Amino acid sequence: MSPYPQPLKHLIRAAAFCLCALILAGTCRAEPLTVGFLASGGGLGDQSYNDMTWLGLAKAREKFGIRLFFSEAKENDVSRQAALDRLLASGATVVVCNGAGFLPVVKQVATERPEIYFIINDHLVTGYDNIVSTTFANHEGAFLAGVLAGSMTRSQRIGFIGGVHMCAIDSFRLGFTEGVGYANPKAKVISRFIAEAGNYGGFSNPNAGYAIASALYEQDADIIFAVAGLSGNGIIQAARTHKRYVIGVDADQDHMARGLILTSMVKRLDRASLMEVKKILDHRFQPGESTYNLANGGVTLSTMRYTREIIPEAVHEQLKRVESKIVAGELTVTRCREVTP
Repeated sequence: MSPYPQPLKHLIRAAAFCLCALILAGTCRAEPLTVGFLASGGGLGDQSYNDMTWLGLAKAREKFGIRLFFSEAKENDVSRQAALDRLLASGATVVVCNGAGFLPVVKQVATERPEIYFIINDHLVTGYDNIVSTTFANHEGAFLAGVLAGSMTRSQRIGFIGGVHMCAIDSFRLGFTEGVGYANPKAKVISRFIAEAGNYGGFSNPNAGYAIASALYEQDADIIFAVAGLSGNGIIQAARTHKRYVIGVDADQDHMARGLILTSMVKRLDRASLMEVKKILDHRFQPGESTYNLANGGVTLSTMRYTREIIPEAVHEQLKRVESKIVAGELTVTRCREVTP
């Protein structure tokens, strides 16, 4: 028989259970990782660059129970600093950054706050122990898009529209142009940029994208590769207006103009963001460059679900062969590579 009265016995058991739970919580479970997403170029809803990143972070929240915050900035350093400060005030110890415009404020805070991890997408930064840069083989994916465009053009005039005239976008342009030439030496690529280097507003101006694309279509271009973030939505609208083909970028945009978007060159920012957060959770963070390419699924063409039937099977087969050659190192594609110290 127990020496304690029955009600007291239950209280002792409950107290012991709570004590064990507290001990386990202290030794086995930590506070959830808090991740902040720093975005520009139109923020969420671009159906492109930012939305792909958010998709990966939302999956990390679902799989790993992280806390997740979002902060958007306008195209100036005061707004960018304020956006970053909001994330840090929310308790973010990991900041995911989209947009080269953030680099000055990120590098300053990375120096002042070495305990904060930064994941910078698509811009290579070196020399910081708490910054990892995801880099994507944009040139490889763009080469495949060029092969498709070169095979499908009838006018022999193909457009390329970049959001900003900068190295990251030039990698798309170089790869695309080489891919077009590989498939069709007679075709000509006409390149246009919405904004010059340093003016990142070129990624958030759909009206300008529409105007430039319309002019190219009126000059007999029958396919345009749109590499312009939110501005690409205007280019896709121009394709609908002129009943011409367009190629999307970053996300699978094929649904945005069914039957007119030949394919999308998908940059797996979702996969990269998820994997880099997981590395931090697993205590495997590595500063420097983390590469995503055709070989590891970091870039790819969409499944072409709305255009597959209008693309000859011989072209599909050629795309497979070219991809295999690039992965095997038998075919080298030119890229623009810029390192930010």
